[in-house]
Amino acid sequence: MKNQKIITGIDIGTTKIAVIIAEIDNKSINILGFGESDSEGLRRGIVVNIDKTSNAIEEAITKAEEQAEIEIDSAFIGITGEHVKGINCSGTITISNNEYMNPAGEKITKEDIKKVLESAEAINLPPQRKILHTLSREFKVDDNPNIINPEGLSGHRLEANVHLVTIARNIETDLKTCLERVGIEFNGLILEPLASASSVLDNHEKQLGVALIDIGGGTTDIIIYNNKSVLHTAAIPLGGESLTNDIALGLTITLEQAEKLKCKHGLAKESLASDENNIIIAGTNRRNDSKISQRELSAIIEARMKEIFVLTKSEMRRVENECHLNFGVVITGGGSNLENIEDLAMEVFELDAQKGIPNSINGIDDIINNPRYATTIGLIKYIAENNDLKIKNNEDDLDLLDIIKKYYKQFIRYLKLK
Repeated sequence: MKNQKIITGIDIGTTKIAVIIAEIDNKSINILGFGESDSEGLRRGIVVNIDKTSNAIEEAITKAEEQAEIEIDSAFIGITGEHVKGINCSGTITISNNEYMNPAGEKITKEDIKKVLESAEAINLPPQRKILHTLSREFKVDDNPNIINPEGLSGHRLEANVHLVTIARNIETDLKTCLERVGIEFNGLILEPLASASSVLDNHEKQLGVALIDIGGGTTDIIIYNNKSVLHTAAIPLGGESLTNDIALGLTITLEQAEKLKCKHGLAKESLASDENNIIIAGTNRRNDSKISQRELSAIIEARMKEIFVLTKSEMRRVENECHLNFGVVITGGGSNLENIEDLAMEVFELDAQKGIPNSINGIDDIINNPRYATTIGLIKYIAENNDLKIKNNEDDLDLLDIIKKYYKQFIRYLKLK
């Protein structure tokens, strides 16, 4: 049908690459396929090996295509990492029809809104950086602030306060290269915490103030909302892998053993762990078996998790004078599956803390209805909710050259799979 579109979101993380293929029909979303592979060739959101990353992306896409029983043409990619920077800016324009001065002012049009946002984007950026998202915080018409949508209002002056998200151009180019190597059209990038917020938070939380903390493998992403607008975004270069490394070093065991210990026995708060619950660790490399209590394991975990939360709190303080977080903090991502993490969060932030589970979408099974896949599910929801995102997979929207390119890329994929 004409109104139906196939969309694909790819969450490229430090520990996993996850792909969801979905169908949008008049804003109704239905998940068709899901695929996942171990992440290789990436470090904290940055490609360090093109070949390994491309192969891992192709593996996840192939699994999703097999489940969906279709082949995809294009995809959006989630992006995060230390190179992503958020900055609050403002722009102002004069509203005029160039004919006569109306004492009541002129009605504000979509073109006026576009111009004032472009004015806010006119900042000095190094040539190696670009603006990824322009997120409007509020508009001001003459002396009237806190306006969400000024279209149709009358005034002489329009001001926009925005949150700009900027990225390194080379990071975008590398991700695009990896995707195109497997014959998939690059639709664009979406900031991962924006995506996670789409799947985890509701409008009520965004209206009254909330901080979303997405604990991934290599980074912890932060996004703060108030009045349904983004006030602040940041990424901390620590995540679940940092905990695993600490356990491996502290206990002199392999990373694989450390990950299993963390997931199966670890608690975020040492005081809630048991001294009597002893865990046997199998010896490796001619070492004998060893024993550790759950309390000792949790002490290692709490130290690093507390550091992550303290760094997050420092980011939250940057906007503490602009909003009150009535809904406290919501923790999501794979790292949020750590037992008692809400208790540690409440202690550090001195706010209410909850675990963020992705909101349900048709076709999601219990396997991916998990905070670990908040970003992956959120990418699909964000794409569906934002009509201005161009999806390059509908032949009705393509010219002849685009169609030729599309089938050429499919042919290249076919040859690679033979």
